[in-house]
Order: sequence, then C-alpha cells, then structure tokens
Amino acid sequence: MKFKNVIQQAFEQEEKKDSRHINALEQQILMKVRQEKTQDEEIKSFFPIHKFFWTPQWIPQFSLALAMVMVIVVSFSIVVNTPVSAKSPIIDALISLRNALQKELTHLLGTDPTYRDKSTQKYKQAQQEWCTVSARSPEEQEKAVAAVRELLDRPDADVKYECIKNPNDNAGEQAQTEIYAVDFDRFIVDSKTNHVTEMTEKEGKWGENKDGSKWTSPRKPLDYTPRYDKIGAERLAREFITSHEKALGKIDLSKLTLESNQKDDGLDKINFIFTWKGEPQTRKISQPYKTCSKDVKPEDATSHDANGVPCVMATEDRFTPQISITFTQGGQLVSYFNELSHPEK
Repeated sequence: MKFKNVIQQAFEQEEKKDSRHINALEQQILMKVRQEKTQDEEIKSFFPIHKFFWTPQWIPQFSLALAMVMVIVVSFSIVVNTPVSAKSPIIDALISLRNALQKELTHLLGTDPTYRDKSTQKYKQAQQEWCTVSARSPEEQEKAVAAVRELLDRPDADVKYECIKNPNDNAGEQAQTEIYAVDFDRFIVDSKTNHVTEMTEKEGKWGENKDGSKWTSPRKPLDYTPRYDKIGAERLAREFITSHEKALGKIDLSKLTLESNQKDDGLDKINFIFTWKGEPQTRKISQPYKTCSKDVKPEDATSHDANGVPCVMATEDRFTPQISITFTQGGQLVSYFNELSHPEK
C-alpha cells in the first residue's frame, strides 16, 4: 500500500529498535484502514500521487472514519517521537492535517453552541476525537502508565488514557500534561518527565429520579481503620514520597517547610493533610494581561478603563512551590499534588 511504503521509505535509515516500532505502527494503521470500504478513495483524495498538499475544505467533515483519524494520529506520533534527518512532503501533510483537525475540534467544542451540552453524544464524540488526535505515541504513553502503576504499587493496574491538557489552551503548543484514570482516581502526568503531578478522586455524578428520589454514582471506598495518628501518618507520607521516586521524581523535603492539618468529619473518619512549601517566587506570564485597580500608582499606569481606573499590564505573578499529600487514618492515599515546578501561566 502506498501509505505504508512512504512510511518505510521515510524511516528506513533508523536503527533496528525504531524499525520494529514503526512496523508495529504500520500494522495498527493497516488494521484500521481495512475496516473502511472506501479506504482507497479517501486516501487518494487526501494524498494525491503527485501532489502533497491539503485544503481546508475537509475540516467541517471532522467526523470522518476513525480509520483516517488513526492514520493521522499514528503518523504524527512517528514524526514527533522518532528522530528523522529530513521530512518528506507526506510528513508535512500529515502534520498539517493533524493540526487542522485538532484546531477545528477545539473551535467546535469551545464556540459552537450545538456542542454546549456536554451530556450529548455529539459533544462526547467530538471530545473523544480531540483527545485521540492529540495523544502521544503508545510507546511514550507506556512511560506514563508505568509511573501511575508504580505510584499505586499495582503493576497490573488498568490505566486508561483520557486526554491531554494544553498550556494556555493553545492547540498549537505541545501538550505539557496528560490525564489518566484508574478505577475511582484520576492522574495528571507531566509529558516531559512522565512523573505524576496530581492524583485526585474522579468527580462523582448525581441526579434525581422520576419519583423524586436522589441518585449518586459510586464513590471511592476509603479505609478509616484507626492505624495511624498524626505523627505516624507524617512518617508514612515522607516514606511514600521518597520511595516512589520513579513515579514522582526526586523530591528533597528537607528544603521545604511542613504544614500539617487533619480533617475530621465527626464520624471517626480522619484525613491527614501534609503540605511542604518552599519560598515564594516570581514567575513570568506567557500571555500578559491588563489588570485595573485603584491601588495602581498613577506613575505605573499604562492606561485607564472607562471609569478612569488606572491599569497596568501584568507580566509576572507570585508563585509558592509546594507539594501536598493526604492519607486516611487507615493509611490509604487519598490525593497528591505536586506544584514545585514553575508552570507558565
């Protein structure tokens, strides 16, 4: 098949390890393409034999067969994750197609009024396609999956990829974090380091039945057996952070100041919350914004609003690096947040 041959020619100089990975990706592409009866017509229409270009007229038809989406996704994953000395026209076309699809889906989900109801299948399908086309390669995602499993101490945990999170909601930028789920928990993974930066319980759902009774989705079962007091829980938290370096990264708690709290719901269910904080720092804002306040000094003002209130352009803000972890009195991990880095705002 022409598409397969193009991929082989583009990467035939790669090492054996990369070649095996490419072959596996080719098989995934072919498996999806065979499911479509009109595969030849679609591929020819998108990739003419003598011309490697695309036109934006295809964009509104973003609900094309999943096979075509998978071709774009997998091919783009090869481009961004495999070292290549030079890009061919077909690779440039794939990048353009992937970016266009992602941009159009972002526009539809964010501005099209017919997609405002997130409970509809129309919205869910578009959201799922956006997450799929934005995903990293399976080989890269395996690293994130391994980190989540290591954090849970469950080598066989069923880790499911959900979506990515783009910095500043800019689809043109490389994703910084990915979202994964296991049972009742959701995990945020840094796509550069493959370290888990956040673990929280997935939000529950609730509603009302026709008879007026209430219903709620199942919640995460928590162990509140009184095994730990505050001192014991702190020791547990420290050991957990230092013993899960592969999943969390190397964290030096000795350079941070500890704040300890506990939450008791009055039913002998106690959660211990430990937060280690660093010194407040200043971080640059990637997208400066105008802020207006009477507290702005006249000599600092760059403009005024309609009411004459002085305004300035904010280019930086204050940031306190910190890490927080919560355990039940039974020793069960409830949540984890790592905000030690300096993410752009």
